[in-house]
Amino acid sequence: MNNHQSNHQRPIRATAGVYGQNALSIAERSFQLLTTGPSPLAVDGEAVGHGLPARAIDLSELRVLLLEKSASDELKDATWRELVHRARSGDPAWVVGCVGVAMPGLKSTAARVIRSSPSRLVDDIVSELLTEFVSQLARIDIDRPHIAARLMLWARKGALRARGRDARQVPCDPSELPALPPVSDVDPVVLLLEAARQEIITSAAAELIIATRLDGLSVQCLAKDSGVPASRLYKRRQAAEDRLLAAFRDGRISAMSIAPDAEM
Repeated sequence: MNNHQSNHQRPIRATAGVYGQNALSIAERSFQLLTTGPSPLAVDGEAVGHGLPARAIDLSELRVLLLEKSASDELKDATWRELVHRARSGDPAWVVGCVGVAMPGLKSTAARVIRSSPSRLVDDIVSELLTEFVSQLARIDIDRPHIAARLMLWARKGALRARGRDARQVPCDPSELPALPPVSDVDPVVLLLEAARQEIITSAAAELIIATRLDGLSVQCLAKDSGVPASRLYKRRQAAEDRLLAAFRDGRISAMSIAPDAEM
């Protein structure tokens, strides 16, 4: 694979230090610098497979391809497996590349958390979101499915951690949640992370519950954005919540079982 590594040993900071004010814009500009010019950061589409064009694909084009409705879960996982592998190579350019490819999801996640947060916390929220995303590139299990979804769950957890320094309560209408046994004051996102880690529900189902139960996004809106019938999303959410309820009832998840820093 032609990864252009020698062309990208420039002083790009991919750790928490770069993520200050306007962090998403800074990350996007860095990504654009790496994906333009005569030697853009690229992956070998033939090596990744799963329908990618059999040629070098720069990461800005790759980002567009992964957002298409025709992009399969297998394609997304194969792509992210390659991206994370490259990010672990020691070249910081590939860390920035991962952030850039994930930018649509990161922006959406940040916007949902910021929507219900004081404006003074915006920079901290974005900083923590990006820092957690980057840190998980070194930890995430790339042999399990839904790599991008699991990375996004951890990024959201970072954003909520920043907001939690100001207020510990995650906004949530109790009438909108299933009737679950009490689990102390554990962040519901942490509960969902644990359920995904235990494979009680999928990471995609956890994201669906977070978006529609905690962040106030309607199922109809999410269905329109994702190109999936709303009826199918309702069924997925109901099935996932049924599994969650069963897990609470039989003790597989409880306040004592939560391990927020466990590998997903």
